[in-house]
Amino acid sequence: MIPKKRFYATTIILLLLLALTGCGGGKETTAGNQSVEGKGVVKVGYQKSAPMLLLKKKQLLEKNLGKLGYEVKWYEFNTGIAVAEALNAGSIDIGSLGDSPSLFGKARGLDFVYIASEPSVPESEGILVKKDSSIKDLKGKKIAFNKASISQYLLLKTLKSAGMTESDIKPVYLNPPEASVAFSQGQVDAWVIWEPYFTTTANKGNRVLSDATGLVSFRSFYVAGEDFVKDNPKATKRIVLELQKVGKEINKNPKEAAELVSDATKIPVDTWKEILKKKPADVQFMNQKAADDLQDQANDLLEMKLITKQIDVQNSYWAP
Repeated sequence: MIPKKRFYATTIILLLLLALTGCGGGKETTAGNQSVEGKGVVKVGYQKSAPMLLLKKKQLLEKNLGKLGYEVKWYEFNTGIAVAEALNAGSIDIGSLGDSPSLFGKARGLDFVYIASEPSVPESEGILVKKDSSIKDLKGKKIAFNKASISQYLLLKTLKSAGMTESDIKPVYLNPPEASVAFSQGQVDAWVIWEPYFTTTANKGNRVLSDATGLVSFRSFYVAGEDFVKDNPKATKRIVLELQKVGKEINKNPKEAAELVSDATKIPVDTWKEILKKKPADVQFMNQKAADDLQDQANDLLEMKLITKQIDVQNSYWAP
């Protein structure tokens, strides 16, 4: 038989334990007894970019978000607008895309927030031609570009810089794979395009008529669902920090990342090394400069009537 004093002491301890278990409202806690945001799945949307592929390979999100009680799932997309649509639908929580696709998505009413950006790299897109010429020589020529994209925006800015408009050229609306064939076969006279097509095609003996320097900012952004960011600020911050980590690795030694994107795109490793060397993977939390560049582009797109809705970037981004 248990002595009375011992019985009462044991009972009190059990009651205290039950009380402590119940008072947390069901919230998970870490070993250090700090509450976390709650277990769940973080759904990451990605395209074939070096930072995202390296992040996925190294399983850094799985390791570090796992400490906060999250599981990570990855979903691949072929276009930036598809990433924006998936965020809006709640099919993914985090994604990456370019500046123009994000703005075209915003203009369509798609809901997401910007959480981080990479530096502007205007030399990563431009106009390709077969032989040396000037912008004025584009007059009356057939020019291939993706409609309602960064390439159309760049073309209009380039033409404007030379006192020309889209009516001075013969536009040929083609997506990159189709435009690549048309340009190589001489069906069009020029091609406005971004990486990796830009460097790949230039390296085949073609000429860069001009790039976006001084005309258009060209940034990659990381975006998230607004509700996800609101409910999971620690996880959101950790994701950006891990992207910063892999970005520094790529800048220091692009070989591993180049091999990853080469395998994913079937474009030679040396070409990707060249691309990554001129495109620093310096991921930063959203700041005023990135927001201003994006706002300038949004204003231009509206003026050019490529979008029909005013976009307020200042109220569309998150920073810790």
